Amino acid sequence: MPRAPSKVKRRPQPTAKPSKLPQALLALGIALTGFVTLMVRLEVTQEGYRLSELRAGQRDLEEHNRRLKLEVAELSSHERLRGIAAKDGLGPPPAGHVVVLP
Repeated sequence: MPRAPSKVKRRPQPTAKPSKLPQALLALGIALTGFVTLMVRLEVTQEGYRLSELRAGQRDLEEHNRRLKLEVAELSSHERLRGIAAKDGLGPPPAGHVVVLP
């Protein structure tokens, strides 16, 4: 006996393949996010090194400033100036040589 045609309809076959654009965009987005994250971390690391160098420079300058202040204090000490004055024959003026103006 011949078979009677069935009434079940077949689904039509799609004519176009599904687009891979969403998957490609997602992959590109993930790669771009990773690259940006890497660049930001690299910049933070470089700024950290720069900050360390600046702090070391600041410490050096503060130490140099401390030594200069000490040198100024030594050079302007009263004992040193009195010794230089006595060696050069300088001293307080004799009485009557000081004139006070009104």
